[in-house]
Amino acid sequence: MATPAVLANPSEIPLGAHALTLHAGPTEAADHVASFLEGAPDSQAARFWVPDGSSAALLAEVVEKRSPAHVGCIAILTTEQVEPTDGKLRPVATIRAYIGEHPEGVTAGAGTISSYLTEENAAAHAEYEAWFDRQSRENCRFACPYDLRSIPVEAGPELLRELGAHHSHVVLSHSDEPGALLLELFLFDRPSEMPEELRETLRWALDRQLVTDGGSDVPLALTAAGEAVVRDWGSRSTVDY
Repeated sequence: MATPAVLANPSEIPLGAHALTLHAGPTEAADHVASFLEGAPDSQAARFWVPDGSSAALLAEVVEKRSPAHVGCIAILTTEQVEPTDGKLRPVATIRAYIGEHPEGVTAGAGTISSYLTEENAAAHAEYEAWFDRQSRENCRFACPYDLRSIPVEAGPELLRELGAHHSHVVLSHSDEPGALLLELFLFDRPSEMPEELRETLRWALDRQLVTDGGSDVPLALTAAGEAVVRDWGSRSTVDY
């Protein structure tokens, strides 16, 4: 399985990228999106969809400070960015139309999946990300933000492995919450694939027996203690902070 290149900042997401950004709260999410828009090539069409007015207001405030020319690129999408199509999740008409209107390339993303993600539909969303990753994007920059607080514990490791395998780049969260740190490890499947940015986290998790290391041919797994850490964090972080 492929592994994504780790970037320090969403502004660094290059043309041709299908990038994943991970956040642990609305403020970090807005900062990531503002940075992503800030990195758009001059005059390139840009659009970012958010799920509601409060998200749009917070993002507009950050974008106005960082990249005021992109305030008008924020749009509200009152449904999820995907919908069932022939039994699989695919982009809604609004997003398909926008991308189709700009064959020269776009900087675009949508932050609605985390509002709808559950253990039951996690596999369907992973299949959508794998499908999207196979689409042509030579002159485009795409960002897929996921709120780590929304990742269901039971489906988390497998979902994150799929996200890591089907995104070209990733921007990690700055959260120091143990639950968030544990989840991010699973983007890289095996200890041998772990980038330098997560080596210290891996050592910490192994020392505290929060994950199991079965060797180079066996994926990481949460121990019962690790699951408890993630579950506890999730129960404390359902309200925006």
